[in-house]
Amino acid sequence: MADSDRGLHIVRWIARISSALAAGLILLIFVGEAVAEGFVPLTRLSVGEWAMMVAFAAIWAGLLVSWRWELFGGLLTICGLAAFYLLDYLLSASWPRGPYFLILASPAVLFLYCAWQTRGREDTERRRPKPGASRP
Repeated sequence: MADSDRGLHIVRWIARISSALAAGLILLIFVGEAVAEGFVPLTRLSVGEWAMMVAFAAIWAGLLVSWRWELFGGLLTICGLAAFYLLDYLLSASWPRGPYFLILASPAVLFLYCAWQTRGREDTERRRPKPGASRP
């Protein structure tokens, strides 16, 4: 394994571990709220708040999907984060405070980096003949 491949492998696993931790934390928060408050508060959400929940669910789904499809999952996470911030601004006339949502979505940047570094490699590897294979 070349040094650049090893470095990419390390970055990929940092992204995977941090995304698993972030997705687990998000799930823990949602489950904790459901246990503490029940599901009744969900019935009282406005359309805008439901839209924010969907955007946040996109962040969570993107963190998980990135394990298999780095580009798609990373973009889903970033788009979900952008939608969440935009909806929060439109509904409250202020941006979310603190870096917490950015930190939760930060593994997406690493996944996008990995996808960018490996673009075209899979296609090239599929076309390359395997050692010992006969050519037609």
